[in-house]
Amino acid sequence: MLVGAGLLTSVPSYAAVGTGGSGCPFRLGAPIQTGAAGTFGFEVPAYPVKVDQTCSTTVTVKASIFPASGGRYDNVSNDPATDSVRLSFSGASLPLGIQWEWRPHCADPASPGVFSMSADGQLSSSTALAPTSCSPDLGGTSSLTFDAVQQSDPNVLVGIAATVDGHGYWTVPASGSAVLARGDASGSGFLPQMTAHVVGIVSNPTGLGYWVVASDGGVFAFGGAPFLGSLGGRHLDAPVVGMAASRDGGGYWLAGADGGVFAFGNAAFEGSLAGRHLEAPIVGMGASATGEGYRLVGADGGVFAFGNAAFEGSLARRRLNAPVVGMKVTDDGAGYWVVAADGGVFAFGDATFCGSAGDLALAAPIFGMDVMPRDDGYWLVGADGGVFAFGAAGFYGTTRLN
Repeated sequence: MLVGAGLLTSVPSYAAVGTGGSGCPFRLGAPIQTGAAGTFGFEVPAYPVKVDQTCSTTVTVKASIFPASGGRYDNVSNDPATDSVRLSFSGASLPLGIQWEWRPHCADPASPGVFSMSADGQLSSSTALAPTSCSPDLGGTSSLTFDAVQQSDPNVLVGIAATVDGHGYWTVPASGSAVLARGDASGSGFLPQMTAHVVGIVSNPTGLGYWVVASDGGVFAFGGAPFLGSLGGRHLDAPVVGMAASRDGGGYWLAGADGGVFAFGNAAFEGSLAGRHLEAPIVGMGASATGEGYRLVGADGGVFAFGNAAFEGSLARRRLNAPVVGMKVTDDGAGYWVVAADGGVFAFGDATFCGSAGDLALAAPIFGMDVMPRDDGYWLVGADGGVFAFGAAGFYGTTRLN
């Protein structure tokens, strides 16, 4: 039975598609807050609509910051701000980020504000921002300015992996600059200079370390987790988006956005979606209990089962608040959870629903999930490093990089 949060009865805002008049469709995500004292950044993700989409379009974007209570600020210049930007999608696994800066934001307005950006008929807005972000408040005036379009901020957290006893976790940013440890998770890992974005982190089921995987199929092993091969240096039809480990830690699978599956070590190849038409890109995968099967999940919540992994339901053709970003499988393999970017969690089969962040005003989208060893709780991690614990999962601290 499906249990969860995040279903809509009307068309979701993220489903609006901008084309720029050039046949290069995209969707705007929720703003991600970045920056440090003196400069406050807003990165609005622009997601390509098609799997492995490669195209460019020029669009006019308009940004504004205004009091949450209504009206206008009298100390913010260039508000609203308008600029023309070129979005060039290259098939990378992370979205492009349209960057704006509010500086110096130490000249804070006295009341909480909301950042909003529009492009091609789509609107993306933040939750209410704190009224004061510097101490002391410097007063004076500030300005809203366009910064850049880039692959998503390298400080975005893209994955969380729990320790074998569930008393700690690691998280990893897209840059791979450092693996951050909390609770009884031992040590932080440092990856080599990356040429591709990190897309996830997976614990070794034996309790010995973890693996980090990048969009080019590179695999990095830490703390006793064995390196069993990778796709680094090989031509891929689509970027890698997910990874799952076999039960004994002697193998793992990688999944591509086009549904391609690659098996290493004792992980058995049981089929893939490569070459098939997909309604939405694949965003994650989970292995069966015996290691003789696996499931893939798409951004639209569609689930595809292979080998001895049973299909227990999906979100395909349902209207969602936000796209799905990943999945996790129960210990016995008879159920799974699907998580969306707004924090909505959906449970299928014997997976237990322990709550979600779907009804919270998130500062940044959810990009990762992991589950307690006994399936009685789970964690979600936001792009800003915020960690949300549900059920029996303990909270061991956030993992913010700045």
